[in-house]
Amino acid sequence: MVPSRIDADRSGQSRARGALIVGAGAAGLLHALSFRAHGVPVVAVFDPDRARAERLADLVGGPRVLDTFGMVAQCKDVDCVSICSPPPFHVEQAEMCATNGENHRLVFVEKPVAITRNEMARLDRLRHVVPVVQWRTGRSLLAVRRAVAEGLFGPAPSVAIDLAWHRDAHYFARNRARYDQWGCGALLSIGIHALDAVCFALDRPITEVHGMLGFTAGIEVETGATLALAFRGGALASLRITFEAAHDRTRITFCGAGVTATINGTEADPTANEIEFAANDPVKERALRALACDIDGVNSGPLLVPFIGAAVDAFCRGLTPGAPSNIPSIRDVAMAHAAIFRLYESYAARQ
Repeated sequence: MVPSRIDADRSGQSRARGALIVGAGAAGLLHALSFRAHGVPVVAVFDPDRARAERLADLVGGPRVLDTFGMVAQCKDVDCVSICSPPPFHVEQAEMCATNGENHRLVFVEKPVAITRNEMARLDRLRHVVPVVQWRTGRSLLAVRRAVAEGLFGPAPSVAIDLAWHRDAHYFARNRARYDQWGCGALLSIGIHALDAVCFALDRPITEVHGMLGFTAGIEVETGATLALAFRGGALASLRITFEAAHDRTRITFCGAGVTATINGTEADPTANEIEFAANDPVKERALRALACDIDGVNSGPLLVPFIGAAVDAFCRGLTPGAPSNIPSIRDVAMAHAAIFRLYESYAARQ
């Protein structure tokens, strides 16, 4: 029998009845379009800036605009929710949206999913919350993950992550210049995507975290950072992020056992790009290229569209995040978040 929270289409397949978008910025628009691409209508939008909510509603077919967030409880036709609001609101809003009467909703939470360890624990108690880490869906990252698992980088790969991005004064003017407004800076807001991707590829626990934060005059949150991590078994990773580059460039390089794999791109889903393999042994290089061709991953953006589609499909089949391997749970992303929390806590203790 199809669960009561879900309708069924003519073929008998279950489908989500409708989606609610919380936060009507660029992320909210992309989430709304992703739902529509999978046949899930956007039926409601909330943003404290009503004019912005109305603009998003006009763009995605005219869903109703909620006057207050408390009206979420009245949305009985919502099975899916996307939390695209500023990070300090993520956890409380996810908790309020998690159920629809006696039924659970599928709740997507944009990165960072939480800004403290306590908030991560609160999210982990919710049953159907999906962290939005769509870089995991890219074929190049899935190819590296398999190569690591098969030992092609040796027992202790090393990874260099370089995020040279540009953010101007207008970006920080939108309540992003202070921790009490944004809850995070460059490392947790942006670096978390790349760090989570590397943790996913290496698939082993972090054992050590060290780093530094860098600041720009007049801006309270960090605009740059370096992070050094050790993983079980001797694997190492370094992350450098800056918001003071001329334009956005992303580069993630995995090395080990005479093999190099490089993922290049911009801000927009770099793991959907082709991977660059190099190896000292031509036979090994051919094996790596064959492995990459054999991966069933996505090789074009935006990765959010297939990411949301897979999660909605799993939800409609009664599965919970973490049960299908391609749908992450909060617990799956906790390690990457905790590494950044540790650096933030260390920095705060020194002030």
